[in-house]
Amino acid sequence: MRNGVLPGLIGSLALASCASQSAPRPGAGMAWSLAQVDGEGAKLAYGRPQSDDVLVMLTCAPKSDLVRVSTVAGRAGAKPSLGLKSGDRAQRYAADAAPSGVGDGVLLESSVRPDDPVLARFAASGELALDAEGQRTALPAADPAQARHFIESCRR
Repeated sequence: MRNGVLPGLIGSLALASCASQSAPRPGAGMAWSLAQVDGEGAKLAYGRPQSDDVLVMLTCAPKSDLVRVSTVAGRAGAKPSLGLKSGDRAQRYAADAAPSGVGDGVLLESSVRPDDPVLARFAASGELALDAEGQRTALPAADPAQARHFIESCRR
């Protein structure tokens, strides 16, 4: 999954960190978008359409049984982690951290199974909140049909 997707993803998320080194915030014109890319799989992102201003991106290879959650944070702790919350379900996940390529920001990536309780709740409701090293962001709800389609495409 890291082969061709990662450089573009790092660039997209790094540019989002340019706008603010503080907690990422949903803004005017931002929305959820779902894309199915031949050879790369599904991508569900929250950001400005047709731009590199992305707050969070979920990716998976078809039927891989693994969802990659990516975002940019201002810093990474000694043990980088990423938190997700949907409704009454919340979980912290170990994260890989890499320089974002812009300023002092870091790219955080966690691998989560599509049957994880938080992602299962997201698939049912479209609700998702993100905690990137203490930077909390409640995202507007995704269309539940879109969230469900994305999660289903990741399952074996």
